[in-house]
Amino acid sequence: MSGACGSCTLCCTLMKVTMEPPKPARQSCQYCTNGGCSIYEARPDACVGFKCLWLASQEIPGHGLSSLMRPDRSGVVMDLNEAGTIIAHCRLPGSWKREPMLAWLLRYAARTNVILDTPLGSELLKPNAQTDPLERVGIDPISNLRLYVRRSDLAKFQDGAVS
Repeated sequence: MSGACGSCTLCCTLMKVTMEPPKPARQSCQYCTNGGCSIYEARPDACVGFKCLWLASQEIPGHGLSSLMRPDRSGVVMDLNEAGTIIAHCRLPGSWKREPMLAWLLRYAARTNVILDTPLGSELLKPNAQTDPLERVGIDPISNLRLYVRRSDLAKFQDGAVS
């Protein structure tokens, strides 16, 4: 059973899931099948509470994202965290560069932080389509959100250039 996701299971591969045993990011979930989640009715709370931006948009009449942006077609699972940051979990390093995904992400990069999570690492997307490599430096103990710093800024701190 796959629920409202239909045949799309990309989040089942790209996303990290807190469950027993834990499911690491970028590894297929043991319960993921061609037909969807084999334990859909009893899936972990993290899965119950997750809805990608594409799927959430389909519930808003007249505002649904293009079918070309559906994760299994675009190669990108988009998520919005509590801080208002859009995280684009990309199957391949360049998945985010295809239209209409690129235009959509750039539009939002002009308004908020857009993090590209690719197999090569994380990057901050700028409105001009340039990126800044990011380094994950921890987890905020209150919000439980991942904390990132630009690698260029981290190098400055490590070299003592910023006080």
